Amino acid sequence: MKDYVIKAINAAFPRTVFADLSALDKICVGADGWSAQDFLDEAAKEGGIVLAAFDGTRIIGAVAGFTASDTGEILTVATAPEYRRKGIARNLLTEFFSLIPDETETIALEVRQSNTAAIALYESFGFEKAGVRKRFYRDPVEDADIMVKKFRT
Repeated sequence: MKDYVIKAINAAFPRTVFADLSALDKICVGADGWSAQDFLDEAAKEGGIVLAAFDGTRIIGAVAGFTASDTGEILTVATAPEYRRKGIARNLLTEFFSLIPDETETIALEVRQSNTAAIALYESFGFEKAGVRKRFYRDPVEDADIMVKKFRT
């Protein structure tokens, strides 16, 4: 049973929500984590999608990305450490995919090469490795795999 609620976040949400999203992302990603302004900007822009999983008033997971024309990108996925392996990221991604326009042909993302759990999750959604971004992450320095999901062939 799901003990949390997923909400689509828009620019009208209280600024504290964006600060909480940033705090979660920094716990999960470190120095490369998003700022509150990054989340607000993504939520406000056309094609931007920001989703958060709430356990009561606490944000325990988030995904942010966008679509533009026939492509899109997942920019960040975060789950609070004590809530991992409970399907939260899977449910957030499922909701993300339900919100993208029908004309979307591909969605891309970057993931740390050492994050095998995330890579396995993305592969379960049909993402495939498409390349590498050298030294993409700063803290610690690490390469990123570029992964792409095709919706139409």
